[in-house]
Amino acid sequence: MRLLVLLLLSLATQAALAASGRDALETFFNETQGFSARFSQTVYGDEGAPVQKSDGAMVLQRPGLFRWDYETPFKQVIVGDGAKVWIYDEDLAQVTVRSQKETLGSTPAQLLSTTAELEETFDIADQGQTAGMDWVELIPKDGDGVFASIRLAFRASQLATMELRDNLGHHTVLTFSNIKVNPQLDRATFKLDIPKGVDVVGE
Repeated sequence: MRLLVLLLLSLATQAALAASGRDALETFFNETQGFSARFSQTVYGDEGAPVQKSDGAMVLQRPGLFRWDYETPFKQVIVGDGAKVWIYDEDLAQVTVRSQKETLGSTPAQLLSTTAELEETFDIADQGQTAGMDWVELIPKDGDGVFASIRLAFRASQLATMELRDNLGHHTVLTFSNIKVNPQLDRATFKLDIPKGVDVVGE
């Protein structure tokens, strides 16, 4: 499965009626409480050439809980527990702890896990249909954030792609597979188990 299935099967017929990327986006936030998936991520430089590829697994529970486990090319775990973000770099044997509110801002993790009205944070615009997908663009109202824009593509009202552009000219593309929709999740999933001997910075 290549597309990220974000809606309960019982809502598939209703979701199929979405007429635009914005309609699909609203359906996602109204009906989806959580999901888990494999992900692949490619970062392109300011000249358009790929500069890094990575993959791993992620899980998310709204509001505010998420976990991203990067497996290649470097192992890294990013956990949001609703109050703090914990970033574990295995190669550095270090965990960095930050305020979730101050760290995330208008980032993709905040976008996908929030229950707040998107219009409070983003200017939202439909961008028509390309290659059978409906696109919608979100521009952060806070121009001082990391990302200049976030584009989402939906095929048959299911999220297929996330494209992120930062203020340094980098372009990141995320795709998802092996999806579980609204899974039953243990709250411990969103607690980082810190290995012995690892330095903790910022707690």
